[in-house]
Amino acid sequence: MKNPYWHEYIKPHVINFDEVRDLCIEAYSVIAASRSMAGLPGEDVGGSLHEYFWLTAEERLSRALLDIAVRMRTLEDILSSSGKRADYHDLISQLVEDDQIGSLGWKDGKVGERSGLSFREACNKIIHAEDVRPIYDNGSNAGDEDFAWGMDGSVELLGSLGKREWEVWMFVEEFLSTCIDVANHFDPLPPQDRAEGEPQEEI
Repeated sequence: MKNPYWHEYIKPHVINFDEVRDLCIEAYSVIAASRSMAGLPGEDVGGSLHEYFWLTAEERLSRALLDIAVRMRTLEDILSSSGKRADYHDLISQLVEDDQIGSLGWKDGKVGERSGLSFREACNKIIHAEDVRPIYDNGSNAGDEDFAWGMDGSVELLGSLGKREWEVWMFVEEFLSTCIDVANHFDPLPPQDRAEGEPQEEI
């Protein structure tokens, strides 16, 4: 038997796109479930189910985002050294415009001076964030503790690069949608799993 080490083909990391899609749904489900409780009167929430959800929701969201970001950032590196590099960059440029995913600012910059967050930057900032802080809303009941708070779909990421501190505001659902679109482009869903009337992607 030949030593597998000497195989002539390249052996990059394997990206399982079904797992990427599942992780996107997991992250979205946490946000959607949390948002559904925003603004509810205190007597309408509580009990073991809600308490366990609130106890684990941020951890589940953070873990899913990190898993997704590592995979998508790795995918970009793999494709950058392959014949699909241009295809990938063309796809990202079509999917992400300006500050669609979010914005990036530096603590030592001018107040209010921010730039649009690219897909690559979003992945990098998720991976290197020192503080992952979902944003909450409770409808028109701000300051009233008798109403439940729910995630609004935005996340603040804080970290540093050298001695410079950065701050990212990211729209999670836009980020997740981009990830799903990338996954579907490079690994199209089988016909039975596609929505009715949705065209088949050709690679």
